[in-house]
Amino acid sequence: MMRDLISHCKRNEDTFLDLIDYLLSTSSGNSRCNNLEHSLSLGGSAWMAVKGEGLRRRVDAVAQESFDVAVTPADLASEELKQAWDRAFSRDSDASDAWDHAIKAVEAVLIPIVVPKQDKAQLGHVVGSLKSQGQRWRFVLPGMKMDHSIDPVLSVLEALWPNPDRHANSGQRKPSLEEAQAAVHLAVTVVQWARANAIVLR
Repeated sequence: MMRDLISHCKRNEDTFLDLIDYLLSTSSGNSRCNNLEHSLSLGGSAWMAVKGEGLRRRVDAVAQESFDVAVTPADLASEELKQAWDRAFSRDSDASDAWDHAIKAVEAVLIPIVVPKQDKAQLGHVVGSLKSQGQRWRFVLPGMKMDHSIDPVLSVLEALWPNPDRHANSGQRKPSLEEAQAAVHLAVTVVQWARANAIVLR
């Protein structure tokens, strides 16, 4: 049976990767995972080996570190970011689901800051409030006008929201994986801003 499985893997690259992904996700061996990751990295593979998780699409080391720091606190935003990252960079990727979880992560940190009293608040309410009352808010970066305008934050949020797969109009479509991955990276940044008090009332 093992010979048949290996033979099938040799004929089908996706099956081979799925098998490696499964073995990594169920294995507790550090050394084997590290050895595999070393080989994948040297070979310039698009995949990286992560113990207990499986194969993940390779990302820039700085982006990976930023994500790792962002999910350190044990809160809802971290859980949503983890799910967004998994859906964006795993073998079993889902662009729309990744984007949805990225939005939920941002909602988890910004709703309590911007619209804490809004009933059933969503990211759209956050965007609307910042647009209509932008003068009340201060962003940590001074900007070209040195006025600490909230506009850069708004631009990021408007790029993130809404997920085109959830937009109920003629423009509704499934996002590409590249779009979803960019949305997840934006969410990591916004979550870090919120936690660092980069967005505050004047």
